[in-house]
Amino acid sequence: MSDVVIIQETDTLHVLSGLLDAKAFAILFGTTPDTILSTCGDLLQRYDFRYEVIRGKERDGIILDVLKVLDSRNFKASGKARENDWEQGWQENLDEFIESGYDLDALAPKYISKYDVSRLFQQFVKPNDKLFELNYYTVYRHYLFTTFLKPFDSIYEFGCGSGYNLAVMNSLFPDKRIMGLDWAESSVNIANALGTQLKTHIYGKHFDYFQPDYNLEISANSAVITLNSMEQIGGDYQAFLDFILAKKPALCINAEPILEMYDDNNLIDYLAIKYHKLRNYLSGYYDALKLLEARGKIKILYSHRVPLGNYFHEGYSFIVWHQIA
Repeated sequence: MSDVVIIQETDTLHVLSGLLDAKAFAILFGTTPDTILSTCGDLLQRYDFRYEVIRGKERDGIILDVLKVLDSRNFKASGKARENDWEQGWQENLDEFIESGYDLDALAPKYISKYDVSRLFQQFVKPNDKLFELNYYTVYRHYLFTTFLKPFDSIYEFGCGSGYNLAVMNSLFPDKRIMGLDWAESSVNIANALGTQLKTHIYGKHFDYFQPDYNLEISANSAVITLNSMEQIGGDYQAFLDFILAKKPALCINAEPILEMYDDNNLIDYLAIKYHKLRNYLSGYYDALKLLEARGKIKILYSHRVPLGNYFHEGYSFIVWHQIA
């Protein structure tokens, strides 16, 4: 991990320039422009990352709309009761994946780039490209995977969903063993289809965050990663955290909406906090990790808020940690 360069500074003159370039991505990810260019510079040339900051009455209208949605409570909270919803959702991706002749684009989760407005550096912005967030997510994953996963022989993604991340990991590390784990059988089937149909080292296996299977073996020199999946377990993270502590992977990465990283004195953040709580997204986990670190049980190597998200919240902050032997 000695080659990883992370910074925590923000260039306030550059954050809202109207374009996500290497310098802006470096601020988003807490790294350097050179690191961005070396890990995913080609992707910055491929996509249109221009945007316009929304101001005045239009911004007020968005805030009002968000407040009305929050007051309506017309959405489902995460938790155990949503297992069937995710089963059906990933089944749609599986059906499209098969019908397309195993086109990897069919694996894109349908909740990404769902809105015409994004949030960026605690402001609302209107992207030039309707796939702004999806394209951003591609850059984000290439940076995250290349920066942190390269040294390990095996990768375990818990809550692998549509398999979208598994495919990117395989493209970057074709010789690594990659395990996709999820409670939805349709998700497991996608992972196994990636392995058999595309002849990769990807494997699928059932796993329930709420009832971890201790028979699952985590091989030596392995990394564990979650991406926008622990958000669905709300405050019920302890069973999974105990499982990870028992299995002792070499590295753990959690790329999730992190409630504790918002600023409740900022209006845009305050709306995200209310949304996060109403949806029962992940809460208390970051504080639990910090307590474990204070007790000398783990070491948090990096924790970084990524100030980009959709209409309602940010979903891409990350915590990288490992246990202390």
